[in-house]
Amino acid sequence: MRSLLVFQIRSLLTVAVFICATVTSACAQEKPKRMIQGPSEFIVVPDSLGENEDGIAQITFGGISPPPKPTEYASIGAKGLKDAPPLPTGYTLFKDLVFKVKTEALVSGSHLTIFKVSSADGNVEFGKLDVLHLKYDALSPTNFSWEDATVFPNGWDEHFHHIPKKLYDAATPDFKSKRIAAITDEFGIFAIAFAPESEPQQTGPFPEVVLKGTSSPEPAHPGQEVTHTLVFSNQGISTAAEVDVKEVLDIDLDFVSVSQTQGVCKQKEALNIVVCHLGPLPAKARATITLVTRARGMFITNPSTGKPESSKIVLNSIEAVFKRTATDFVDERGQIFSQIKTTIVNER
Repeated sequence: MRSLLVFQIRSLLTVAVFICATVTSACAQEKPKRMIQGPSEFIVVPDSLGENEDGIAQITFGGISPPPKPTEYASIGAKGLKDAPPLPTGYTLFKDLVFKVKTEALVSGSHLTIFKVSSADGNVEFGKLDVLHLKYDALSPTNFSWEDATVFPNGWDEHFHHIPKKLYDAATPDFKSKRIAAITDEFGIFAIAFAPESEPQQTGPFPEVVLKGTSSPEPAHPGQEVTHTLVFSNQGISTAAEVDVKEVLDIDLDFVSVSQTQGVCKQKEALNIVVCHLGPLPAKARATITLVTRARGMFITNPSTGKPESSKIVLNSIEAVFKRTATDFVDERGQIFSQIKTTIVNER
C-alpha cells in the first residue's frame, strides 16, 4: 500500500514537472529569474532562456554604481496588472506577456530592456507589437501611467545619451531574432501589446480646459497667509474625462491647507508639491482649487550682498493634464503649464 502511494505521488510530480516545462503557466511565473553579468558591468542577461521561450533577453544599464548587484525578472501575466490602470486606448495585451523587473543596483539614466518574443507568428504580427512600461506618474489618480517605451528606427537623440547610438540602433525591432526593446529611466512592469494600426479614432471635438490663477494678497508680508486660487473652466462642448493638477511651491512659501470644489487634493511626500485629481469636467463646467500657504517669516536678503531687499518675487509652477478618454495618452492639446507670481515685501 505504501509503495503504491509513493508511486502515485511520484507520478503526479512527474506530470507537474512536464507541464511546467512545456507550457507557459503559473509554474513559470511564480519564481523570479536571476539575471547574470554579461560582457560588462553595464549588461545583464538571463541565467537561462529557452530557444522558443518568451522573456527578457538582456538589459543594458545607462549608468550603474559598482559593484554589480542582483537583478531579477519574472513573468507575471495579466494577473499582475490587477492594480494597474487599463492599457492605453487601442492597445491589447499580446499572449499574456507581462514582466516585472527589479534590481538592487544603483542605476541612473536610461536603460535598454530587450525582450525575446518567440511566440510572435510571422513578421506581420511581430511588426504590430510595442513595449508598454508602467511608470510612476504623480499626476495620475493611481500614481502610475503607461508609456510607449518601444525602441524604434531613427529614434535615438541626445535625450538617450546614457545609451550609445550604436546600442540603441542595434535594439530596434528585429523579426529574425524575435527581439523588441524598451528604453526607460526606471524598471518595474513591462507589457508586450498590439499597438493600434492607426491613431485611435475619436468622435467629437477635444475638450477646451483653461486655467485662471490668482494669488492673494498681492503683495504679501513674511508670516502672512497667501491664497492661490486655481479655476479650471471647460470652455469646449465635450467633457474632459479627468483633470489632474500639480502645483510646486516656491521655497519661500510653506503649505498650510488645500480645498477643492470636486475631486481630491493632497500634499505629496516632497511637502512642497500639491496634487489634485478633479475627475471629469463637463462642457461649460468649472472646478476650483484653493491652496493656502504662508510666506516665510524672515527678512528677505540679497544672497550676494547680505543686505535686506525691499521685496522678492516667488514663482510657483503649475502643471495640469486633461484627456478626452481616461485611457488616452496625454498629448499637447491636453497640457497646461503656468506659473503664479507672489510678491513678498519686507516689514517696515
